[in-house]
Amino acid sequence: MRQIRIRFRSSIIFILTSLSFFCVLTLHTVLWSNEQLENLIDLPRPPPAAAAAANDKPIWSAFHSTNPAQSAQLPFDQLTVKRLDDLYRLVLLNKGKALTQFPVNTSWNFDWFLARKSPLNFNDTNTPMDAVESGLNRESMTTKVSLWKTMTDDDRLQLRYFVIEKLSQWKILHSNDSIVNLADKMSESLLQDEPKRLNTSWFQSMKMISSQRVYNSQSPRLKQLFNHLQSSRITHSGEMSQGTQIKVVLDLTDGFQALMKPYRVPRDYQTLPDHFYFSDVERHHAEIAAFHVDKVLGFNRVPPVIGRILDISNDLRATATEEFAKTFFVSPANNTCFRGHCSYYCDTSHAVCGKPGDRLEGSIQLLLPRPPEVDWQKLVHPYRRSYSATRQAKWEMNANFCYEHVLIDDDYHTRLLLDMMDLAAFDFLIGNLDRHHMMRITAFGANTALVHLDNGRSFGRHDFDDLSILAPIRQCCFFRSSTFLRFYELYQQGLSNLIIDSLHQYEPLPNILIVEHLQAIDRRLKILFNQLDKCIQRYTVNAVIIDDGIE
Repeated sequence: MRQIRIRFRSSIIFILTSLSFFCVLTLHTVLWSNEQLENLIDLPRPPPAAAAAANDKPIWSAFHSTNPAQSAQLPFDQLTVKRLDDLYRLVLLNKGKALTQFPVNTSWNFDWFLARKSPLNFNDTNTPMDAVESGLNRESMTTKVSLWKTMTDDDRLQLRYFVIEKLSQWKILHSNDSIVNLADKMSESLLQDEPKRLNTSWFQSMKMISSQRVYNSQSPRLKQLFNHLQSSRITHSGEMSQGTQIKVVLDLTDGFQALMKPYRVPRDYQTLPDHFYFSDVERHHAEIAAFHVDKVLGFNRVPPVIGRILDISNDLRATATEEFAKTFFVSPANNTCFRGHCSYYCDTSHAVCGKPGDRLEGSIQLLLPRPPEVDWQKLVHPYRRSYSATRQAKWEMNANFCYEHVLIDDDYHTRLLLDMMDLAAFDFLIGNLDRHHMMRITAFGANTALVHLDNGRSFGRHDFDDLSILAPIRQCCFFRSSTFLRFYELYQQGLSNLIIDSLHQYEPLPNILIVEHLQAIDRRLKILFNQLDKCIQRYTVNAVIIDDGIE
C-alpha cells in the first residue's frame, strides 16, 4: 500500500513538472512569435556600419545562420576598421594634388610595347552580340584566347604608370571645362524648329542634365519632375523596339516622355539559382531602387524614376498605337492584360495583367532626348558577358585581360576608365550582371559621364554576392578618388539607412527594397573596400586611387 502511495505521488509530481515546463515553453514561443511579427510589420534599420566591428558577433551565432551569403562577409574581416580609416586619410591627403610621378623605365616605350602584341590576338575581337547569342563560330570563340607571349611584370607596371600619366594630362586638359546643361545645348535648334517647347516644364527639367549628371538631387525641379511623372495625364503609349522584354513609351503632358516597365514579380522574388542572367525577368521595383542607390552614392547618373499605379484600359489601351492595341485582352480572371512585342516574355503565358482588373503598378522613368535630337554614344562594355549558357567571356578566361585589351586602348586613357570603375561598383552593390553596353551623351563633348541606364535585372538575389561584377576593378585596380571618399563617408553613416530615407522621401510605392536587399548592399560595400585594399597593397595608394578632378 505504501509503494502505491509513493508511486501515485511521484506521478503527480512528474505531471505537474511536465505541465510547468510546457507552460513556460508555450509562453516563450508566443512571445518570440510576437516579436518576429513586430519585426515583419516594422522592420528595423540595419545599424550604422561604423558601429559594427569586424568581430562583434558571438562565435555561436554562426551555427544558427541560415543565410547562404554569411560567408560573403568574411573577406571584409581582412580589412580592419583602422586600416580603412588609414586609407581614407591617405586618399584625402592626396586629394587635389597632381598625380604622382612614377619611376618610368626610360627604355620602355608604349608604341614598341604594342608592336609586340601576339598575332593570336586577332581571334579575340569584339564579337557582335547577335553572333554571340546565336552561337556562331562557337569553336573559335571558345578556344582562341588572346595571349601576349612576352608580357612581363615590368611591362604591366610601366603600362600602369603610362596610363596614370595620360590621366594626369587629361585632368589638366579638362580642369577648366565649363558645365553646360542640356537645355542650353538644345535651345538654339528648338528656337528655330519648335519654339513652343521652350516654355514647357520639360525644357526646365533639361536644365538639370549636364555632362556630369542627369539630375540634380538638390534642385527643387527634381521634386516637380517626380510629381509630373507620377500624376500627369498619359496622351499616347507605344512600345520601345529595343530590348528582350516589353517596355512602354509614354507621352505625358507638357512635352515629357517616359519609359514604363510593368510589375512582373513581387518584391521578395529571387532569381532562380538555375536561371542565367539573360533569362531573368526585368523588375520595375529594381529600376526604382537602382535610382535611389545611385542618388545616395552621389553619381546622379540614373535618369529619375518613380513608381506609379496605372489604369490599363484608360492609361494604356485607350492611348495605344494600333500595333500595341492589338496585344490587349481580358484574362479568364477578368483582368485586363497585354503581351506586347519583344523577343522575350511577350506571349500570352507571360502577359502583363492588372492586379486586379485594370490596376497596374509600374516604374515611370524620364526618357532622355534621343538621336537625332541629341547625340549619344553606345560603347560595347569590355567586361560584357558572353550571353551563352556554354561559353565564357574573354575576360573570364584571361586574368591579364585589362592589361592586354583595356589599358592599351586610347579610349580608356580618359575619364572613361574611372567612369567604368564607378559603374562596376554601382552594379556590384545592386547585383546587376546585365551590363553589356555603356551609354553617354556626346553632345556635351569628350568630357562626358556615363549614363547608368537599364537596371531592371538588378536586385535579383540578396543571398549571393557575385564577385565577377567587380572584374574591372579586380583586374585593372583603378578607382576614382572622389568615389572612394564618398563611399567611405556613406559607410560611416550606414548606406542602407540613407537609401531607406531617400525612398521614404520620394517614392510613393511601399517596400521597394526588402530588408535582405538592404543588408546585401551594406555587405557588398565592405567587400568592395576589401578588394580596393588588395589593389592598394599590390600597387600603393597613389597608383590605384586616382584624382582626375571629377567629383
